[in-house]
Amino acid sequence: MTKRLQLTIIVICFLLAPTFVFAGANNFGFAKTTVTADNLVVVPIEITNDVALAALDIPLSFSEGVTLKAVDFEGTRVDYFDLKIANIDNENRTVIIGLFPQFTPEAKPDLAAGEGVIAKLIFEVNDESVTDISIEEVTLNEPDHALTFLSHSDDGSIVVTYPEFSGSTVALSNGVDVLPESFELLQNYPNPFNPTTNISFSLPNAENVNLSVYNVLGQKVLTLVDGQMDAGVHVVAFDGSSMASGMYFYRIDTKSFSETKKMVMLK
Repeated sequence: MTKRLQLTIIVICFLLAPTFVFAGANNFGFAKTTVTADNLVVVPIEITNDVALAALDIPLSFSEGVTLKAVDFEGTRVDYFDLKIANIDNENRTVIIGLFPQFTPEAKPDLAAGEGVIAKLIFEVNDESVTDISIEEVTLNEPDHALTFLSHSDDGSIVVTYPEFSGSTVALSNGVDVLPESFELLQNYPNPFNPTTNISFSLPNAENVNLSVYNVLGQKVLTLVDGQMDAGVHVVAFDGSSMASGMYFYRIDTKSFSETKKMVMLK
Protein backbone atom coordinates (compact mmCIF):
# COMPACT_ATOMS: atom_id res chain seq x y z
CA MET A 1 0.00 0.00 0.00
CA THR A 2 1.44 3.38 -0.95
CA LYS A 3 1.88 6.23 1.52
CA ARG A 4 -0.58 8.37 -0.42
CA LEU A 5 -3.20 5.61 -0.31
CA GLN A 6 -2.67 5.08 3.42
CA LEU A 7 -3.23 8.76 4.12
CA THR A 8 -6.31 8.75 1.89
CA ILE A 9 -7.76 5.87 3.89
CA ILE A 10 -7.28 7.82 7.12
CA VAL A 11 -9.09 10.85 5.77
CA ILE A 12 -11.90 8.72 4.35
CA CYS A 13 -12.42 7.02 7.72
CA PHE A 14 -13.10 10.37 9.32
CA LEU A 15 -15.18 11.71 6.48
CA LEU A 16 -17.51 8.74 6.80
CA ALA A 17 -18.37 9.64 10.41
CA PRO A 18 -22.11 10.36 10.86
CA THR A 19 -21.90 13.89 12.21
CA PHE A 20 -19.56 16.85 11.72
CA VAL A 21 -18.94 19.88 13.85
CA PHE A 22 -16.75 22.64 12.42
CA ALA A 23 -14.77 24.23 15.22
CA GLY A 24 -12.77 27.40 15.65
CA ALA A 25 -9.11 27.58 14.78
CA ASN A 26 -6.06 26.42 16.71
CA ASN A 27 -2.53 27.54 15.84
CA PHE A 28 -0.03 26.08 13.38
CA GLY A 29 3.44 27.53 12.82
CA PHE A 30 7.18 27.04 13.23
CA ALA A 31 9.60 27.00 16.14
CA LYS A 32 13.21 28.24 16.00
CA THR A 33 15.08 27.14 12.87
CA THR A 34 18.62 25.77 12.92
CA VAL A 35 21.07 26.01 10.02
CA THR A 36 24.26 24.02 9.49
CA ALA A 37 27.43 24.91 7.67
CA ASP A 38 26.50 22.14 5.22
CA ASN A 39 23.31 23.95 4.17
CA LEU A 40 21.03 21.66 6.15
CA VAL A 41 18.08 23.60 7.56
CA VAL A 42 15.93 22.09 10.31
CA VAL A 43 12.49 23.73 10.60
CA PRO A 44 10.37 22.46 13.54
CA ILE A 45 6.59 22.47 13.01
CA GLU A 46 4.84 23.61 16.17
CA ILE A 47 1.12 23.48 16.93
CA THR A 48 -1.16 24.60 19.73
CA ASN A 49 -4.32 22.54 20.18
CA ASP A 50 -6.98 23.22 22.83
CA VAL A 51 -8.55 19.75 22.52
CA ALA A 52 -7.12 16.26 22.02
CA LEU A 53 -6.51 15.51 18.33
CA ALA A 54 -7.39 12.22 16.65
CA ALA A 55 -5.71 12.98 13.30
CA LEU A 56 -3.83 15.73 11.48
CA ASP A 57 -3.68 16.38 7.73
CA ILE A 58 -0.87 18.82 6.89
CA PRO A 59 -0.21 19.62 3.21
CA LEU A 60 2.52 22.24 2.71
CA SER A 61 4.36 23.85 -0.17
CA PHE A 62 7.87 25.31 -0.02
CA SER A 63 9.87 27.74 -2.11
CA GLU A 64 12.51 27.07 -4.76
CA GLY A 65 16.21 26.64 -4.12
CA VAL A 66 15.88 23.91 -1.49
CA THR A 67 15.26 20.16 -1.33
CA LEU A 68 13.21 18.63 1.46
CA LYS A 69 15.40 15.70 2.52
CA ALA A 70 13.27 14.29 5.33
CA VAL A 71 10.54 14.86 7.89
CA ASP A 72 11.64 13.75 11.37
CA PHE A 73 9.10 12.86 14.08
CA GLU A 74 11.46 11.52 16.73
CA GLY A 75 11.31 13.28 20.07
CA THR A 76 8.18 15.23 19.15
CA ARG A 77 4.68 15.22 20.62
CA VAL A 78 3.56 12.60 18.08
CA ASP A 79 6.50 10.23 18.55
CA TYR A 80 4.15 7.52 19.90
CA PHE A 81 1.68 7.70 16.97
CA ASP A 82 1.13 4.48 14.99
CA LEU A 83 1.03 6.24 11.64
CA LYS A 84 3.38 9.09 10.73
CA ILE A 85 3.42 9.70 6.97
CA ALA A 86 5.51 12.22 5.07
CA ASN A 87 4.88 12.12 1.33
CA ILE A 88 7.60 14.38 -0.11
CA ASP A 89 7.34 15.65 -3.69
CA ASN A 90 10.37 17.83 -4.41
CA GLU A 91 9.47 18.16 -8.09
CA ASN A 92 6.29 20.04 -7.18
CA ARG A 93 7.78 21.37 -3.90
CA THR A 94 5.09 19.91 -1.65
CA VAL A 95 4.89 17.59 1.32
CA ILE A 96 1.81 15.88 2.76
CA ILE A 97 2.12 14.96 6.43
CA GLY A 98 -0.47 12.58 7.86
CA LEU A 99 -0.61 11.77 11.57
CA PHE A 100 -2.86 9.22 13.25
CA PRO A 101 -2.33 7.92 16.82
CA GLN A 102 -3.96 4.50 16.51
CA PHE A 103 -3.76 2.29 13.44
CA THR A 104 -3.18 -1.03 15.26
CA PRO A 105 -5.24 -3.01 17.79
CA GLU A 106 -3.21 -1.49 20.65
CA ALA A 107 -5.17 1.40 22.18
CA LYS A 108 -3.33 4.71 22.09
CA PRO A 109 -4.59 8.11 23.25
CA ASP A 110 -5.31 11.08 21.03
CA LEU A 111 -2.77 13.90 21.04
CA ALA A 112 -3.44 15.71 24.31
CA ALA A 113 -4.23 19.41 24.31
CA GLY A 114 -1.07 21.46 24.53
CA GLU A 115 1.69 23.16 22.62
CA GLY A 116 4.90 21.94 21.03
CA VAL A 117 6.74 20.44 18.06
CA ILE A 118 5.08 17.66 16.06
CA ALA A 119 7.62 17.26 13.23
CA LYS A 120 10.86 18.68 11.86
CA LEU A 121 11.31 19.57 8.20
CA ILE A 122 14.90 18.97 7.10
CA PHE A 123 15.90 20.98 4.04
CA GLU A 124 19.07 21.07 1.98
CA VAL A 125 19.87 24.43 0.38
CA ASN A 126 20.72 23.99 -3.30
CA ASP A 127 20.96 27.67 -4.28
CA GLU A 128 23.55 29.75 -2.41
CA SER A 129 21.55 32.92 -3.11
CA VAL A 130 18.61 31.66 -1.01
CA THR A 131 18.26 33.69 2.20
CA ASP A 132 14.92 32.34 3.38
CA ILE A 133 12.47 29.51 2.84
CA SER A 134 8.81 30.25 2.30
CA ILE A 135 6.52 27.52 3.65
CA GLU A 136 2.80 27.79 2.98
CA GLU A 137 -0.28 25.74 3.60
CA VAL A 138 -1.66 24.35 0.35
CA THR A 139 -4.91 22.72 -0.73
CA LEU A 140 -4.43 19.67 -2.94
CA ASN A 141 -6.85 17.63 -5.03
CA GLU A 142 -6.99 14.01 -6.15
CA PRO A 143 -6.74 13.07 -3.35
CA ASP A 144 -8.02 16.06 -1.39
CA HIS A 145 -5.86 17.52 1.35
CA ALA A 146 -6.15 20.71 3.41
CA LEU A 147 -4.55 21.84 6.67
CA THR A 148 -6.94 20.12 9.08
CA PHE A 149 -7.10 18.92 12.68
CA LEU A 150 -9.65 16.24 13.61
CA SER A 151 -10.92 15.45 17.10
CA HIS A 152 -13.73 13.60 18.87
CA SER A 153 -16.59 15.40 20.60
CA ASP A 154 -18.40 14.09 23.67
CA ASP A 155 -21.35 12.89 21.58
CA GLY A 156 -19.13 10.90 19.21
CA SER A 157 -19.19 13.32 16.31
CA ILE A 158 -16.05 14.40 14.47
CA VAL A 159 -14.83 17.92 15.10
CA VAL A 160 -13.08 19.42 12.08
CA THR A 161 -10.72 22.31 12.87
CA TYR A 162 -8.90 24.48 10.36
CA PRO A 163 -5.98 25.89 12.36
CA GLU A 164 -4.68 29.43 12.06
CA PHE A 165 -1.39 29.43 10.15
CA SER A 166 1.48 31.67 11.19
CA GLY A 167 5.15 32.16 10.34
CA SER A 168 5.31 31.30 6.65
CA THR A 169 8.87 32.54 5.95
CA VAL A 170 11.96 31.10 7.64
CA ALA A 171 15.07 33.30 7.50
CA LEU A 172 18.43 31.58 7.10
CA SER A 173 20.59 34.49 8.25
CA ASN A 174 20.54 38.21 9.02
CA GLY A 175 19.83 38.38 12.72
CA VAL A 176 18.14 35.03 13.27
CA ASP A 177 19.63 32.96 16.08
CA VAL A 178 20.27 29.71 14.27
CA LEU A 179 22.21 27.85 16.98
CA PRO A 180 20.53 24.89 18.69
CA GLU A 181 19.36 25.40 22.26
CA SER A 182 20.17 21.84 23.36
CA PHE A 183 22.05 18.68 22.46
CA GLU A 184 20.16 16.26 20.25
CA LEU A 185 20.89 13.09 18.31
CA LEU A 186 18.38 12.60 15.49
CA GLN A 187 17.20 9.33 13.97
CA ASN A 188 19.24 8.43 10.91
CA TYR A 189 17.58 8.94 7.52
CA PRO A 190 16.72 6.87 5.61
CA ASN A 191 16.09 4.01 8.01
CA PRO A 192 16.18 1.16 7.08
CA PHE A 193 18.95 1.96 4.58
CA ASN A 194 21.04 0.34 1.85
CA PRO A 195 23.91 1.00 2.04
CA THR A 196 24.17 4.70 3.01
CA THR A 197 22.36 6.87 5.52
CA ASN A 198 22.76 10.26 7.21
CA ILE A 199 23.12 10.84 10.95
CA SER A 200 22.36 14.33 12.29
CA PHE A 201 23.09 15.83 15.69
CA SER A 202 22.83 19.25 17.32
CA LEU A 203 25.44 21.00 19.47
CA PRO A 204 24.47 24.20 21.34
CA ASN A 205 28.17 24.95 21.85
CA ALA A 206 31.51 23.70 20.56
CA GLU A 207 32.37 20.25 21.91
CA ASN A 208 34.79 17.39 21.44
CA VAL A 209 32.57 14.77 19.76
CA ASN A 210 32.86 11.04 19.28
CA LEU A 211 30.26 9.42 17.02
CA SER A 212 30.68 5.67 16.55
CA VAL A 213 28.77 2.68 15.16
CA TYR A 214 28.39 -0.58 17.11
CA ASN A 215 27.05 -4.03 16.28
CA VAL A 216 24.44 -5.90 18.36
CA LEU A 217 27.25 -7.39 20.49
CA GLY A 218 28.32 -3.93 21.56
CA GLN A 219 31.52 -4.04 19.52
CA LYS A 220 32.64 -0.82 17.85
CA VAL A 221 32.74 -1.31 14.08
CA LEU A 222 33.41 2.23 12.90
CA THR A 223 34.20 5.71 14.22
CA LEU A 224 32.50 8.43 12.17
CA VAL A 225 33.58 11.51 14.15
CA ASP A 226 36.32 11.96 16.72
CA GLY A 227 37.34 15.53 17.39
CA GLN A 228 36.31 19.11 18.11
CA MET A 229 33.17 20.39 16.35
CA ASP A 230 31.54 23.81 16.26
CA ALA A 231 28.08 24.59 17.61
CA GLY A 232 25.29 23.89 15.13
CA VAL A 233 23.47 21.03 13.45
CA HIS A 234 25.82 18.54 11.83
CA VAL A 235 25.15 15.78 9.31
CA VAL A 236 27.47 12.77 8.97
CA ALA A 237 27.17 10.25 6.14
CA PHE A 238 27.53 6.57 7.02
CA ASP A 239 28.37 4.01 4.31
CA GLY A 240 27.69 0.44 5.39
CA SER A 241 28.46 -1.20 2.04
CA SER A 242 31.24 -3.31 3.59
CA MET A 243 29.02 -4.53 6.44
CA ALA A 244 26.39 -7.25 6.72
CA SER A 245 22.67 -6.58 6.89
CA GLY A 246 21.25 -6.26 10.37
CA MET A 247 20.71 -3.94 13.31
CA TYR A 248 23.39 -1.52 14.38
CA PHE A 249 23.66 1.20 17.02
CA TYR A 250 25.20 4.64 16.74
CA ARG A 251 26.31 6.56 19.79
CA ILE A 252 27.37 10.15 20.36
CA ASP A 253 29.58 11.09 23.32
CA THR A 254 30.58 14.59 24.37
CA LYS A 255 31.63 16.03 27.72
CA SER A 256 28.04 17.18 28.29
CA PHE A 257 25.89 14.66 26.41
CA SER A 258 25.61 11.01 25.41
CA GLU A 259 22.89 9.15 23.50
CA THR A 260 22.48 5.94 21.52
CA LYS A 261 20.03 5.10 18.73
CA LYS A 262 19.50 2.03 16.58
CA MET A 263 19.41 1.72 12.80
CA VAL A 264 18.77 -1.14 10.38
CA MET A 265 20.64 -1.93 7.17
CA LEU A 266 18.80 -4.10 4.63
CA LYS A 267 20.74 -5.22 1.58
